[in-house]
Amino acid sequence: MVPLNQQPFDISRPLQFVSSFEQWCGTSDETMRLGFQSLLDCGVSGLVTTVSLEKYLNDANAWEILRCGVQLAHKMGLRVWIYDEKGYPSGAAGGLVLEKYPKGEAEGLIQAFNNDGRPRYEVSKLFENTHATANFFERRHYINILDREAVATFINVTHDSYERALHPIGDYVEAFFTDEPSLISTYVPAGLDYPKTLPWHESLPRVFQSRKGYDITAHWESLFVDTGEIDRKMRCDFYEVISDLCAETYFAQLQDWCQAHKVMSSGHLLGEETLVWQTLFDGDPFTCYRKFDIPGIDMILSSPERIMQDREPFFLVPKVASSAARLQGKRRVMCEISDFFGSMGGRHASLAQMKCTAGVLMSLGITDFTSFYSVSLNPNQPPDPALKSRRFSVQEYRQYTDYVSRVNTALGEGTYHRRTAVLHPIVSVWANFTPPTRSMYEPHPSDRVRFIDESFANLCRELIQHQVEYDIMDEKNMAAGRVEGKTLVVGEHAYDVVVLPPMDTIRVQTLETIHRFAQQGGSVFAYPLHPQFAAEGVEKDGDIKKMMAAIIAKGSASIIAQITTPIHYLIRSRVPPVCHLTPASSSILCTTLSRDNGRTYFLVNASSAEYSGAGVFRSAGNATIIDPATGEEQRVELKKMGDGGSQVALTLPPFASLFVEFR
Repeated sequence: MVPLNQQPFDISRPLQFVSSFEQWCGTSDETMRLGFQSLLDCGVSGLVTTVSLEKYLNDANAWEILRCGVQLAHKMGLRVWIYDEKGYPSGAAGGLVLEKYPKGEAEGLIQAFNNDGRPRYEVSKLFENTHATANFFERRHYINILDREAVATFINVTHDSYERALHPIGDYVEAFFTDEPSLISTYVPAGLDYPKTLPWHESLPRVFQSRKGYDITAHWESLFVDTGEIDRKMRCDFYEVISDLCAETYFAQLQDWCQAHKVMSSGHLLGEETLVWQTLFDGDPFTCYRKFDIPGIDMILSSPERIMQDREPFFLVPKVASSAARLQGKRRVMCEISDFFGSMGGRHASLAQMKCTAGVLMSLGITDFTSFYSVSLNPNQPPDPALKSRRFSVQEYRQYTDYVSRVNTALGEGTYHRRTAVLHPIVSVWANFTPPTRSMYEPHPSDRVRFIDESFANLCRELIQHQVEYDIMDEKNMAAGRVEGKTLVVGEHAYDVVVLPPMDTIRVQTLETIHRFAQQGGSVFAYPLHPQFAAEGVEKDGDIKKMMAAIIAKGSASIIAQITTPIHYLIRSRVPPVCHLTPASSSILCTTLSRDNGRTYFLVNASSAEYSGAGVFRSAGNATIIDPATGEEQRVELKKMGDGGSQVALTLPPFASLFVEFR
């Protein structure tokens, strides 16, 4: 492992979120230097900050303080990111956007009913009980992210102001961070009844007509209720257009501005955890992630066990984002990290849990951290009674940041070994989706939607818990894949196995690629609920059924339909495991890196119980175990296995991690 050595602008180390300089460290050169030096002492490599929230964006003195602070931080070797909003969600500029452009407020298409019971469809402003009011920051009217002028106004008010204060901004700022922009066309508080609501902008019918060739206003009923076979096409077309517009109107405009000013665009979406929430808030995360230079997520809890086991599939958030980044040829994936949920419940994360959480996230593909953990920058500073989270000393915090740097550096030195692709089944969710009348936190009314959503999460969790390494792949990437022998190649990545999670609808071009892959001898696994319908409409359903029948008939090359053997076992029967644990453990995550001189395995114990056993690794040569918490290395005795693998005795204390490096 590379020796630990903090360098200026070291991207292996976390960034620290700090409030405006006035609030955090003061405004004099001396106090700023002390604050920045404390960050360096803590082992962070930079900061994420904003201009003062007082007189937000309209205080010349605040801009001067920011300019002096950013230039000094840069001079001292700290990276700087800009948080682009007064709180969240991003897009409102603290309310200034709608003051300048009132027409740009978020709207929804609402289903109402006449006295005779017949439905009518009305456009309504979205505010009460949406994310605009039911967030943890403040009630604030929100923009319509489908409105190009509203987003342009946000950029003009916010980003252009930062550029004027920090010109040339690309010399000082690495990236802008945008926080939880969304369509907000759903409702948050539970226990209430709401109108069925779709995202809306006045340009939507015109744009839809130009892209899909028909008038969606003639088919509103298919989007709100089940009417017949035509519904699937209407819904798939609608949400595809919505996700494209989200990406083009909001995220692409921000990315274009950032690239023009030589900074990077980053941030994260709202409702990343489930397929239903993804549909409600942005249509399709993969489409939006394409418009980030550094895609991002948040993880506002630091309980590794809850991340992996909780009914809300938190682990899926980094897995989807990092898979999207890899498939799009990107390396970096950002995470806002905190212990918000634990602190709210009075259960503060320990240092071991914090490090383990980072280890789990890095194992799942995260590379960049923005830390919201609290650190005492002054050893004599008294506790803040208003601060619910634990405040760590500089020495404690340095243990955390050093751990992140060691793991991040090591993971960046190789290529991931992921030979399995799991299809992201959001098109099937769209096909069965109607807007709910209850909170986003209550079950969706469609049994089929719930089954697809929950089954996908359970499948993905099962593979991780059995050390099967994989990427989640969206239909656009799958459709663009090429078949080389028995391998599916997407960009720079090659896959031996394709898994179709429970789903009923798919695009024709996507299944054509999977069909070619199966006919060439590639391994395809599916479930009893497998594709039978075409997203393009009922007239293409026959093509889907024909291709699925051909895949099933392939027999030994592909196993489809009634699967009674666990999916991880079937995958391992086609792709020999590179890491096998005895005894098996669902709490151990394994990440395999291929290097020129051998393989390295990163193991994380996401449990409060110690693991003691053995690992059989498909590697030969000398082996070293490295503790990323300390950097200590230890040569280990190997037991050679008949298949060319090597057995290594393993002990992983609670929440611990280690590298097994073969050379």
